[in-house]
Amino acid sequence: MLSDNDLYLQLKIDSKKESAFRTLYDRYSSSLFRFIYRFTLNQQIAEELLHDIFIQLLDDKYNHSEGNLQSWLFTVAKNKSLNHTKKASFETSDDLTIAKTASDSDLEYSFINHNLLKNLSLLESRLPTDLRQTWNLKKQGLDYLQISQALSIPVGTVKSRFSRLVDHLKKEFNL
Repeated sequence: MLSDNDLYLQLKIDSKKESAFRTLYDRYSSSLFRFIYRFTLNQQIAEELLHDIFIQLLDDKYNHSEGNLQSWLFTVAKNKSLNHTKKASFETSDDLTIAKTASDSDLEYSFINHNLLKNLSLLESRLPTDLRQTWNLKKQGLDYLQISQALSIPVGTVKSRFSRLVDHLKKEFNL
């Protein structure tokens, strides 16, 4: 049975690369996966991190003169798992902040909208009778011709009333 360092050295030889990689993968993948899974508690993420570790090994990130391969693999696994967990907690925190901000702006919008509708309702009650009648029919979905027929007035008068209504509302809302 070849040592980890011998297998690692074989990764550099094209003719032995696949066999050496397969042996190292078979030797460590299941224990590394379980180790990573304890950090992430997510099978898909644990598999992704496991594959990233072996890609690093293939990319010659391991220095065989500094220590043994098993220690290196588990150190990389721990670091990747911790980094992922840290990143995930920041993303969750950001999502909560965004949700709270959206909720706050929705609340502010609702408050403003409620106040505007309340003010509009108050203004409607104080409109002159002719403008209030015209406005109430418009709110019911009638067009200018239908309003003119309902009030027995010319269409031009309906348009004139709406012009006065808009001017009145602009003045009341300081627009």
